[in-house]
Amino acid sequence: MLKIGEFSTLTGISIHMLRNYDKIGLLKPEQIDCMNNYRFYVEKQIVRANHIRVLKSLGFGLNEISKILMDNTTDDMIRSFLESKIREKEESLSITKRQIAQMRQALNDLDTQNGCTLSVSVKKLSSRKLVSLRDFIREFTEEGLLWERLDRACRANGVKFADAQYCMAMTHSVDFEKKLIDTEVFRVVEQAGPDIEGLRFSDMSETEAAVVAFQGIYSRIGDINRYIYHWIVENGYSISGKAFNIYYISPENEPNPENYVTEICFPIKK
Repeated sequence: MLKIGEFSTLTGISIHMLRNYDKIGLLKPEQIDCMNNYRFYVEKQIVRANHIRVLKSLGFGLNEISKILMDNTTDDMIRSFLESKIREKEESLSITKRQIAQMRQALNDLDTQNGCTLSVSVKKLSSRKLVSLRDFIREFTEEGLLWERLDRACRANGVKFADAQYCMAMTHSVDFEKKLIDTEVFRVVEQAGPDIEGLRFSDMSETEAAVVAFQGIYSRIGDINRYIYHWIVENGYSISGKAFNIYYISPENEPNPENYVTEICFPIKK
């Protein structure tokens, strides 16, 4: 029989890990001295110890290794474990490659003095019920007029806003020749209903979007839009819907434009 120190030397597994393997039942000693609790192993257990080391080096966790090394494990089961781990590693590798590419892009953006570097995140925007008003304006600064009309119409028709303290806007198109900007403004509501008095109700489904959140004046939005579009293309996404802005702090509740907080959202897909 081999004392735990000898077995550790022969297998390359630390005494601490051998005690842990004993505790979880992965590699139990052949015998434990009831007087002093000394652990003893036998030579044939070196084979199991080597299997454990190989599987750990391949990235398998201890729970997975326990299942693979069960006495009744078949070749088909082992094949299934290996195929599953390969898929997991390939997905992890893909994520790592994408992260490296994004970091390289960020380095390049730093060289070009781009203020949006490391600002784009990809996230799921939850579904919501909306009421909106859509019309043409001649300048982006006239968007506030649409908000006033939307709020008046909602009050007149008893539309109840949800607790969410933010609003949204979308530019559908811009006709530079005629100086017409097709704009729609949205508020989150408790319940969608039939369209009334120029108000349109809709359900926005959960959306994956490339998002930049920023604090400051709205004149930055054009540059940020261009940067997000560039980021989407460079990172292998495509735009799957119209971009929109979410206003968290806006002229409605903050007099200082430098304190406005806005999210610019581009729906995307791979």
